[in-house]
Amino acid sequence: MSKQTIKLSIAERKLKSGLSLLAVHNPGVQTYACVASIDVRIADEDARWPGVANMVGECLDEGTAKHDSLGLSSAAESLGAMLDGNHRGGVVMCPATSQMKATALLREMVLEPTFPAREVRRVQNEVISEIQAEADDPRTVAARLFRKKIYGNHPLGRPSQGTVENVAAIKPKHLRDFHSRWFGTANGYIAASGPFELEDMLDRLEKTWGGFRGKAPEHLPLPKLTLQEKSCNVHLPMPREQVHVFLGHLGIRREDPDFYRLSVMDHILGTGPGFTSRCSRKLRDEMGLCYSVSAGIAGSAGEEPGTFTAYIGTSAEHREKAVDGFLKEIRDIRETVPSASELQDVKDYLTGSFVFALERNSNLAAYAIRARRFNLGFDFIERYPDLIESVTVEQIREVAHKHLHPDQLTIISAGAS
Repeated sequence: MSKQTIKLSIAERKLKSGLSLLAVHNPGVQTYACVASIDVRIADEDARWPGVANMVGECLDEGTAKHDSLGLSSAAESLGAMLDGNHRGGVVMCPATSQMKATALLREMVLEPTFPAREVRRVQNEVISEIQAEADDPRTVAARLFRKKIYGNHPLGRPSQGTVENVAAIKPKHLRDFHSRWFGTANGYIAASGPFELEDMLDRLEKTWGGFRGKAPEHLPLPKLTLQEKSCNVHLPMPREQVHVFLGHLGIRREDPDFYRLSVMDHILGTGPGFTSRCSRKLRDEMGLCYSVSAGIAGSAGEEPGTFTAYIGTSAEHREKAVDGFLKEIRDIRETVPSASELQDVKDYLTGSFVFALERNSNLAAYAIRARRFNLGFDFIERYPDLIESVTVEQIREVAHKHLHPDQLTIISAGAS
C-alpha cells in the first residue's frame, strides 16, 4: 500500500463564551456536516445519578421547545439530513444546500431539549432492557469487570449507562438539571466541514452558536490513576460454550509522547490485520484457539488514561493456553526488537490506510475537534506519515518495555468453565 498524503484547510474562531468554532474546507463535495462537542467530562455526573449523562444524550432528540420527537425527525428528513445526539452534543449530516437550516436544527436539539416525561420513560425502559440483556452476555460482563478492576472507584470504572437501579431512579428533572448546568454555558467545540470557504463557515457557525452567556462551571478534579501492583485472575462462570478473556492494565493518555510508537507497536502485537498482527498469527492461525483476538494500548487513550487490553474468545479448555500465549507475545515484544520487514509492513499499512478515516465530512469535523482537544495541531494529519516512518525497531522494544507490564496484569474471563 503506497504512502498517502493529505493536506487540510482548517480555521478556528474562539468566542467569548469559551466555545471554539472550527471549519474544515472540503472542496468539491456536495455534502456538509456539523459536530457539537460540549466540554462534558466523565466526573461531571452527580455520583448519586450515574448514567444521567448517557440518558441526556439518548434523549436529546426526543423533543425540543419547537418540535416533538416526531416533528424533529420530520424536520431533519425534510432537509435530507441525519441528526444524532450523544452525551456531549451531536452531529448533523446533510446536503450542502441545507447547511444553515441543518446547523440550526442541530443547535435546537443540543441546546433546547425538553426531556418530555413520556419519551424519557420510553428511552429509560430501552436502556434498562439493554443493560439487562448485557448482563447475560459474557463478553460484556467480563469487559465491565475488567474496567472496574483497573479503574476502581474512578468514574472510568463505572458503566456509562449506569445500572438498572440507577437508570430506573432517573427523572426528567435530573436530565434537565444536568443539561442546564453543562450545556447552558458552552465551553467546547462546534466543528463544520463542507465545500464552503472557511470564513463563511465560521461566520455562519457564530451566527447560530454565538448566543451563549455566562461562565461554564468548573469540572471536579479526578482521582489519580495508578498501575496496580499485583496481578489478579478472575473467572465468572456462565452457561455458555465459549469463554471471553480480557487481559491488561492501565494505559496511557492521548498526549503521551510515546503514542505514535505505541500505535505502531500495537499493530505488530495485536491490532493490525492478520498479516501484521502477531497475536492473530500465533493464537488464531497457528494455534487455532479462536476466531477473534486483539491486543493494544493506543486505541483507548483519551483525556484520561485508557487501558492496555488484550482480548480473545476461545473454548473453556483453551483459556490458560490463550493467556499463556498472550504473555509470551507481550514478553517477546518487550525483550526483542521486531524484524525490519515486520516493522515496514506495519508502516506501509498505517501510512497507506489512514486517509480513509477522513473520507466523510463528519470525520473531518471530528478530526478538527480531536486535533484541538489533544493539542495535536491542525497539521497533524500532514505530519502523521513522517511520525510513523520515523519509528525504529529499537523504539518498539523500548516503548513495549516501558508501557507493557506482564507481571501486573488484570485477567478477567466470563463464560464456560
